[in-house]
Amino acid sequence: MGKISLKEFSQAIKEPWQPYEVAFIHGIALRLAKIQGAYKWHTHENEDEFFLVIDGSITIDTEEESVTLNEDEGYIVKRGVKHRSRADKLATILLIEPIATKTRGE
Repeated sequence: MGKISLKEFSQAIKEPWQPYEVAFIHGIALRLAKIQGAYKWHTHENEDEFFLVIDGSITIDTEEESVTLNEDEGYIVKRGVKHRSRADKLATILLIEPIATKTRGE
C-alpha cells in the first residue's frame, strides 16, 4: 500500500454513517466516516475507540459527559462506556479501533 489521502477517501464517501476502511495495522482499523445527526447509544464491551475529527465538528456523548470536538481534535471512548456521536452539520471523522469492533455497536 502506498500513499493515503484522507481527502480523496472522504470525497468517495456519499452517505453518512457508512465507515470506509482506509487501512489495517497490527489488528487496528483506520475507518473514515461522515456523520450528521445523532447516532444511537451503544457500547463496545471489549474495545476502546478513538475519534479524530478531520473536517467539521462533532459531539461525543457518554453518560458522564458531552465533549465537542473540532478539526484535529480527538477523544477516546473506553471499552464498556455507553456513548453516541452526533454532528449538527456534516462532519468527517477517522475512527481508530480494533478490527473486530462492530462499527454499529453491540
